[in-house]
Amino acid sequence: MMRALVVLVLLSIPVHAAEAIDPDVLAVREAAWRAWFGGDEAALRAMLPEEFLAIGAGEPEISDREKAIASSRSFKEAGGRLVSLAFPETRAQQFGDTVILYGSYEATFVAGGKEQQMRGRLTEVFVKRDGKWLHPGWHLDLR
Repeated sequence: MMRALVVLVLLSIPVHAAEAIDPDVLAVREAAWRAWFGGDEAALRAMLPEEFLAIGAGEPEISDREKAIASSRSFKEAGGRLVSLAFPETRAQQFGDTVILYGSYEATFVAGGKEQQMRGRLTEVFVKRDGKWLHPGWHLDLR
């Protein structure tokens, strides 16, 4: 009887998704952000599938893969570079081979010769295809 009560109590405790995020997904997220700020087209092409769509922070339109890569390239060619990157809060939902991350981000970067900060919320989608996590979409906003 006591064992059954313990099991029932344990089953009633909510499990926070942030505790169970696949570290490989978090690594791909970090790599994608750093690749974008670094203008690393090869890395972006490896992580962003053909079907990629994104809503960038403050951007007026939905971006596809080629627009996102071109934007990254332009940032780097203009002398942009990442100074720091943090994800203060991250929660996740996993549905089979799909993970959706919700959270916040903080990025400090140099653009136009000036150091700038960008903070906001994010929703990012990851899908495992052929044993590899891909990043088919994101939605960022500004705070």
